[in-house]
Amino acid sequence: MNKLEAKRQSLLEQMGEIETMHRGRLSEEYRERQQNGETIRLGPYYKYQEWKDGRNRSRRIKADEVEALRQGIEGMDKFKALAADYIDTTVALTEQRHEEGTDSKKNSR
Repeated sequence: MNKLEAKRQSLLEQMGEIETMHRGRLSEEYRERQQNGETIRLGPYYKYQEWKDGRNRSRRIKADEVEALRQGIEGMDKFKALAADYIDTTVALTEQRHEEGTDSKKNSR
């Protein structure tokens, strides 16, 4: 197994280790309010947004749900990065195999 084949196998294993995924983004918001002449900062409030069924959907998230959602979003981001690396590696491996096949044909004459 050459370096590119080993890298592809490693990428597949890493993708398989990802347990949770969520699409979308999570944002943290604060609100300010005046009370007795002082500005009071309220929050954080969490909002989850995702593109679904051709629309941007958003909903408020309770504080106790935030960490699990963050981990799922990080899982999706990591998976996408690994998948892009897998594509690049597979293309490089395909080109390498093509070049090896072309070189052997040139030398066989």
